[in-house]
Parts: sequence; structure tokens; C-alpha cells
Amino acid sequence: MSFKLKFVQDDTVNETEVIIKAKAQTEEVNKILELLGGEKLSCQLLSDQQLIDMNDIIILSKSGRFISVKTINGEYVVSEPLYQIEPKLNPTWFVKISQSEIVNLKYVKKWSLEGGGIIKIEMINNIKSYTSRRYTKTIRVILKGGKTLK
Repeated sequence: MSFKLKFVQDDTVNETEVIIKAKAQTEEVNKILELLGGEKLSCQLLSDQQLIDMNDIIILSKSGRFISVKTINGEYVVSEPLYQIEPKLNPTWFVKISQSEIVNLKYVKKWSLEGGGIIKIEMINNIKSYTSRRYTKTIRVILKGGKTLK
């Protein structure tokens, strides 16, 4: 891994900000992000603005007008629609499995074919979900190691 580090002092800044500049979000960039461990999902909860650590998110599920964000630390209810949250998520780890759910691959324990083009996904904390047939082809590519989401 080869990269340059640079510190810039700015007295107008209230909190530390780390910016990674690269031509594309490569595996090297993803490793740096993971090492920094600082990716946060900023979202509007029902009561207030909240930062949720992306490393802690297990699954995001549409539930009526709201999004349920299950994490290793508990569950949050978010008022933003899934299509607005999805671009904020790291595509290396987060995979859309249906119109209403996105899972974090870090927490998937087991995938199994259920027939009819549906895949059952078992995650930590006894969370189970199912892919829709529409997303099965993309997910099979991911499972074979040829991840091409976008």
C-alpha cells in the first residue's frame, strides 16, 4: 500500500476532517477507510439528527414510511427514504438484496438457496432475510467474488 499523508492546519475548523483523494474508490482506499474506522452514516432519526457508525450496521429495512437500521448496538428508526440513504453507504460492504433491504456483508453468517430464485441470508443476532428474485443474479456474482454493483 503506497500513499502520501499531509497535515494542513486550519484554525477555522471545529472538528478533525480526513479526506482521501483518489481517482476511484479502489481496494486500497477501502482498506484505508477501514483502518480509520470513521465512516459514519448521518441520518435524520424521528427525533433528531444522529451519526450511526457504518461499521455497526447489520441491515437496513424499509418499514412503512420509515427505515429500520439494525446495528450491533441496537435499532434506530430513520425518517429518510432508503434511496437517499443508499448512496451514503460503502458499496464494498453494503448490498441491496431487495427493493426494501440492504445488508452489510461483514455480518452475514450464511447464504442458502431456497428455490424459486430466492436466497436466504442469516446474519448475526439471529437476523434472517430473503433476497428478491430481481436481485439474485447480482448477489450470485458477489458471492462468486466478482463484485460489480455499480
